[in-house]
Amino acid sequence: MSELFPQASPANQSASSRGVAADSAPAIPVPRRLLLWLTYGVAGTLLFPIIYLIEGATRPGYNAWQQAISTLSLGPGGWIQQANFIMCGVSVIWLAFVWRQILRGGVCARWYPIVRGIEGLALIMIGFFSTDPAPGYPPGTVVASTTLQGTIHLAFTITVVNAMALALFIIAWRFWREPDFRGWVAYSVISGLLTFVFITCYGVANALHSPYSGIFERLATNTDTVWGAVLLIPLWAGRKLMRPNAKMGTEH
Repeated sequence: MSELFPQASPANQSASSRGVAADSAPAIPVPRRLLLWLTYGVAGTLLFPIIYLIEGATRPGYNAWQQAISTLSLGPGGWIQQANFIMCGVSVIWLAFVWRQILRGGVCARWYPIVRGIEGLALIMIGFFSTDPAPGYPPGTVVASTTLQGTIHLAFTITVVNAMALALFIIAWRFWREPDFRGWVAYSVISGLLTFVFITCYGVANALHSPYSGIFERLATNTDTVWGAVLLIPLWAGRKLMRPNAKMGTEH
């Protein structure tokens, strides 16, 4: 009968036991070192809207209410916004690395950092592949047919927005498993849904040439940024999210 129902090896039993123990063990606060790293990454993402807001307010002929953020990559001084995309992408990849350390030993330890990493890489690619000119900017530009570069830019932009929303849904599942962050489940899910709602509104408004379409794009791309900044408050307050001996635990 032993051949039909083989017993798990002691090594496998030990690994399984460690995984269960890590996932069920009481959570602990995030160490100060990781909190500092996380704060640096969040600061990098907050710098992104600050730069494009300044650029949008000072760039001649640019209408921030209507134009997309990406059109700041065009015309004189466009390199500033290109660099802004790249720096933000690096910050998001850094956040993915830090969250990998924080979430070890529990659910979402693998997929949340992966999705954030994809978001960061897509942002970097947006910096290298500028969008096509849009109606009204650069001033005097005659909009021609879509270029390959513009198509690539659009594809990576869609990737960024979807990754933002998906990451919020993924991390909500981890929060559901953590008593100190149970209240963050609704906020995370709502933020993910709002990202989709705002970007859809932007698409419709842009197609109708609305003078306020740019507002919806900024709302869509900053919902996740605000979420990340606000999340620092309970983490610095000592709310428990990490698993003790996380390196020994299982990851999903």
